[in-house]
Amino acid sequence: MSISYSDALAGKEWDEEVMGQKVTAKGTLIDFGSDAKLRTKYFAGADKSHPARANLVMMDWLIHRLTERGDIILDPTSGVGSLMYATLLGRNVVNIELEHHFAEIQQLSWARLNMEHTTTGTYTLLEGDARRHLPIKADHVIFSPPYSVNISQGGAKVAAMAAEAGTTVSQYGRDRAQLATLGYFNLITGMKEIYRGLYNSLSSGGFMCTITKDSVNTKASSFRGYGGIEPYSADTIKICYEVGFELYELWQREAKPSLRLQIAWSQNPGIPHVQTEEIIILRKPK
Repeated sequence: MSISYSDALAGKEWDEEVMGQKVTAKGTLIDFGSDAKLRTKYFAGADKSHPARANLVMMDWLIHRLTERGDIILDPTSGVGSLMYATLLGRNVVNIELEHHFAEIQQLSWARLNMEHTTTGTYTLLEGDARRHLPIKADHVIFSPPYSVNISQGGAKVAAMAAEAGTTVSQYGRDRAQLATLGYFNLITGMKEIYRGLYNSLSSGGFMCTITKDSVNTKASSFRGYGGIEPYSADTIKICYEVGFELYELWQREAKPSLRLQIAWSQNPGIPHVQTEEIIILRKPK
């Protein structure tokens, strides 16, 4: 087990080794570093086409912190399937993915993972809308939910990454059930239904970790929300409380801005800066 949450809350500086890399932190703000080389080691190259992949070092840290060998871990919006990495650690993974093109990428990665590494857990992939599949029996949940239209349209940079990966996918997708294509209010409403399904999937005491990031609304002439911020993390905690979860731990991942984003900030001084992801760990009451 890594640092205690009480020590982190007290502001203690700490570090540990995760997946052969040094992770550093001050209090609850953690710098997991880049996972680019590790993703190349474990996953099919086409996974680059996803606009918002979870950091693999962070995933390893969470898997060890929250789960045990033999546990079933569920990801209801699994994208290119990063959680399947947990099968190398003896965990059993159930991924749900709405978009068929991402499900195909998961299958490529699963084939590679088994060819080049030793998996000691099982992997199940369910295609379709998570709201139609849930509840599913699971010990814990670890996932990153979809973001609203501000990120679902990946733009030129993501399109270039997709082309490099040999695919034309440059956004979440266009399925009629795709929450990422909705405006913020409808996204929150849809996610509340998913969180209710996850609550009903877990046994008492089960953890649910959701990795979120506030977004900046630049689509209006004047910024909406809290100084231009759509408070996705705070709203996520709120709707999770409403369906019955209790907050267990709250961490932040330091997400250093790309050079492209730094230039955008310098050219548009009115745009708010969002430089962290929230790692929200909730628990179904015992």
